[in-house]
Amino acid sequence: MGMNKRTALLSAAIITFGLGTLYLGFNMKHERPPIDSNSWDLLIFTQSWPKTVCYTWKIHNASHECYYPPKKNMWTIHGIWPTKIGTLGPVFCNKSVVFNPDFIYSIKDKLNEYWTDIELLPSNTTETTLLNASNLTLSHKKESIWAHEWVKHGSCAMSLPALDSEFKYFYQGIEWSEKYNIENILEKAGLKINSTSNFVTDYWKAVKSVLKTNSYVHCVYKSDTKEQLLGEIRICFDKTLTLIDCDGIMKFRRGNSKAAHLLTDCDVKKPILYLDYVPEHNISINSNSTNSNSTDNENSLVLFRSKRKVNEWTTIKPQNFNRSNSYQPRTNSTFHQNLIRSNSFPYIQRKEWDMLIFSQSWPYTFCHTWTVNSNTHTCNLPANRNQWTIHGIWPTKIGTDGPSFCNNHSSFRLDLLDKIIPELHNRWTEIKGSKTWTKKQEGGLWKHEWMKHGTCAQSLPALNSELKYFKQGLDWSKQYQLSELLSKGGIKPGGTYPVNQFWLTLKTGLGKNPRIDCYTDKDSKKVYIDEVRLCFHKTLALIDCDTFRRNNNKPYTNCPLNQEIHYIGAVV
Repeated sequence: MGMNKRTALLSAAIITFGLGTLYLGFNMKHERPPIDSNSWDLLIFTQSWPKTVCYTWKIHNASHECYYPPKKNMWTIHGIWPTKIGTLGPVFCNKSVVFNPDFIYSIKDKLNEYWTDIELLPSNTTETTLLNASNLTLSHKKESIWAHEWVKHGSCAMSLPALDSEFKYFYQGIEWSEKYNIENILEKAGLKINSTSNFVTDYWKAVKSVLKTNSYVHCVYKSDTKEQLLGEIRICFDKTLTLIDCDGIMKFRRGNSKAAHLLTDCDVKKPILYLDYVPEHNISINSNSTNSNSTDNENSLVLFRSKRKVNEWTTIKPQNFNRSNSYQPRTNSTFHQNLIRSNSFPYIQRKEWDMLIFSQSWPYTFCHTWTVNSNTHTCNLPANRNQWTIHGIWPTKIGTDGPSFCNNHSSFRLDLLDKIIPELHNRWTEIKGSKTWTKKQEGGLWKHEWMKHGTCAQSLPALNSELKYFKQGLDWSKQYQLSELLSKGGIKPGGTYPVNQFWLTLKTGLGKNPRIDCYTDKDSKKVYIDEVRLCFHKTLALIDCDTFRRNNNKPYTNCPLNQEIHYIGAVV
């Protein structure tokens, strides 16, 4: 009996403890991890067939007009949509975000071509669009699609560094449109415009055969004949911008079975019309759509979780670039001991040249390169805090560096520059200084530039004296003010930008291709904008700097293309 009593007491204690623990478990408040409503898993890149977009636009109002891209059969971009598997969106992730058109200044022509706003209002009306999320009022309809896409989807995509500005977001769309051209993809599979007998399986397989990934095919339905029109093709990318399967997106349609492998809202049993004209019939979006406006066709997606296979793409890491690495002096040069600054060109015996390179330096970068490894070095910055300074005017023979030091018997007369010396101090500034220098001669930089480059430039009558040579540099510095040109594209000191934004902004403002040089800090690995070089014919007319390059539609630069470029300096 004693043992039984002990056992009973022990059992009662255990039960009491268990009930108490259970009670506490029910009544204790557990902290749950916060749910980020703005998080997303993949990017949907959507291209639209303009004739079908025009159908959806005209159904609202027969007087609506359509604007087509310059290339007749080009598919246009609808958008880049960050998407969380199992949801629609997110959208409007940051309600403080507004659309800054300055950032697309350099790519607006490309956007009109690739990211075209098909929907035009009747010519006798005007429209003011209010974007609810940003309270941004637009008076120019042409920019409304870009503003809408940026505020709705870009505000979510910007959590990814590769898409965190208007320029990066829209330029990525242009690059994808060029690389994954839907017209070309379909033609490779024999699916040509005005096809009326192909089914959704044919279009899905066509994209699969070329891209090796699963895409999504979207259709629009005619209300009278119930025929379906090819509307959009959507491909997907992960957060590394690698092409992946779109298996995480799927349209569930009433009355239809779900084909696990086929991503579409089209009727798989009916042919699809892929037309190059707008028929005169009323149409309506698929009945399951939440919005008939083509700007919001992305809302027709319903998502589900599934496994997806990611294609492996090889990324080549850029090499480290040193300051002016593309133009280093030959160590056996007779005049090597006299070279200063970045020693841009090696000594070359011949004196012939084809063009002039006018180089301007960003003084804050040059100051950094001068002081980074020395405690005694100091900098003399120009009076204008955000003014680029002149490096030099360099006669150059295409395909070579130089010539230089064309007349070793020439001398430099500083007194001939008396009238312009104050301007030279401000615009052709000698940045280098040192705490240990006691007897630095006035005009040392100018003497070097004249002896090395001016003695070659003087074969041109317009530059045949010190005064003409240096005054021409001052004139070009005033005419081509880089700070102003860059600010038009939203590029201002204190920020970081992709080199494409620098290059395209300058190209747009100048009308010619420049050369851009960067400096890479060997310790921090940060990349800084260093110099911008403009090129001139012997008539002193501005010309492209890269006429000899095979592909002059890409940046002419030593800057790494996949790193942010630091534009350090005073923010005023």
